[in-house]
Amino acid sequence: MRTTILTLVFLTAGCSAPTVIMELSEPDRPVIPGVDSIRIQTAWQLAEESFAKDIEKAARLAEEGRELADLADSFMESPTASMERDTIRAIEAFNTGAELLEQFTETDSLQSLELLKAAAEKFEEALEADAFDDEARQWLAKVYKMLAERFHQSGAIQNRLRVLERLVMWNQNRHDFIALLAAAQEDLQSETYGMTAGALWERAALIALDDVDMGFRSAPDSAALFAYHVRASRAFIQADRVSLARESLNRARTWQRTESEYALIHADSVWLAWDDGNLAARKRFDALLNEAPMNPQKVVDGLLILLEEVRSEEARTDVRYQLALAKYGSGFEGEAIELMKDLVTEDPQRRAIVDDYAIMAYNFAQQQREAGNLKDALAYLLQCASLDADIIARCAFDAALLLRNNPDAAIRYAHMAESRIEALNGNERSALIKYLAELYRRNGDRERAREYIMYLDSSTKN
Repeated sequence: MRTTILTLVFLTAGCSAPTVIMELSEPDRPVIPGVDSIRIQTAWQLAEESFAKDIEKAARLAEEGRELADLADSFMESPTASMERDTIRAIEAFNTGAELLEQFTETDSLQSLELLKAAAEKFEEALEADAFDDEARQWLAKVYKMLAERFHQSGAIQNRLRVLERLVMWNQNRHDFIALLAAAQEDLQSETYGMTAGALWERAALIALDDVDMGFRSAPDSAALFAYHVRASRAFIQADRVSLARESLNRARTWQRTESEYALIHADSVWLAWDDGNLAARKRFDALLNEAPMNPQKVVDGLLILLEEVRSEEARTDVRYQLALAKYGSGFEGEAIELMKDLVTEDPQRRAIVDDYAIMAYNFAQQQREAGNLKDALAYLLQCASLDADIIARCAFDAALLLRNNPDAAIRYAHMAESRIEALNGNERSALIKYLAELYRRNGDRERAREYIMYLDSSTKN
C-alpha cells in the first residue's frame, strides 16, 4: 500500500427608569478660533483616550528602564581598591598568583580548583593594592574564566555564577564578560534569572556601544549587538515580560545584516505576537507540540483546554490545526480530517494546513481502496486533487487509474497529474506518460498516443 506519512509538527435590565435627583448643568463647550465645535469635541475625546495612554506608557517604560538599570547595577558594585598605589604589595601578590598558576595541573581536578581559587585571590589582592595593574587584571580575568568553565562542567551552577559576578565586578567595561554572566543567569531557566539575564544582555550592548563612543572601536560590532539584543529578548520571554522582549527585539532590528538574522527577527516577532502576546499560552502551546510525538492523546486533551483560553483567530487556527494532527496521531482519523476540512474552508491560504489535509485525504483513499470501497476511495482522491497541495499530482494520477473504464474522465485527471508532474518521482512520471498513451490509444487517438510514446522513449534515453 502506498501511504504518505503525515508528520506531526507539533506549529440586567431594570424595570423602571431611575429617579432624577438633580439636573446637572451642561459643561462649557471649549472654543478654539477657526475650529468647528464638533471637531474640538472629537479632538478632546481622542486626546483624552490617547494622551493618557501615552503618559501611562511612558511612565511604565521609565519604570522598566529603572528596574533594568538597577538589576544590571547590582552586579557592577565597584571592588575595594586602595586610593593610593601600593606597588610593592601589588607585585608580591601578583608573583604569588603567578607561582600558583605554575603549579596548576589538569590531572588533579580538586587540587587544580583550589590552586585557581588561590591564584584568583592573589590577583584580586594585587588589584586592590594597585587598581591600575592591567596585567593583574588580565590574569584575574583569565583565571575567573577558567574557574567558571570548571564549575560549569561539574554542574556547580551557583559557584559558577559567583565567579562570573566577580569577573564582571573587576571588569565592568568588558561587554563580553557581562555577556558570560548573562548567559549563566539565563541557563537557570527561571523567571527571576531570566529578568536578570535580560538586564545584563542589554547592559552588555550599552557597553559595546560605549566602546565606539569612547574611541576604543572605530565601528560598532553589529553581530555582537544583534546577538545581545536577541538574547535579551529571549531572556525577557523567560521572565514573562512581553513588552521588554519586544523592545529588545526592536533594538536588534537596528543591527540585522544577514538573511538569517532577518529571518530570525521575523520568526521571533511572529512568536511574540501570538494571541496578542499571550506568553503563558504560547509557552504551553510549544510544550504540547514538543510532547506530541510521544503522547498524542495527552496533547489532544491539553489543546482542547488551551483552545478555550486563546482569543485571536490566528492563534485559535494554530491550536485547532495541531489538535487535528494530534487526533490523527491518536487514531481519531475521522475527527481529524473533518477538522482539517473546516480549517481549509475557513483559510485556504494556510499552505501547511492545505498540504496536511491533502495527505490525510490521500491516506484515507488508500485505506478505502484496500478495503474495497472504491467509491469512497475515489471521493477522497478527488477531494485531494481539488486542493492546491504538493501531493495533488499523485492524487490525480491515482484517480485516473481508478477511472480507467471511463477514458474521458481518466484522461482529464491524468492531465491534471501531468500539469504537476515535477512533484512525481522518476518511476511515477514514466508510468503516467505511458498511461496517457494507453488511454489515448483506447480512445482512438493514435496520434496523441504515439506522441506520448515518443516522449517516453526520448526521456528514457536522456
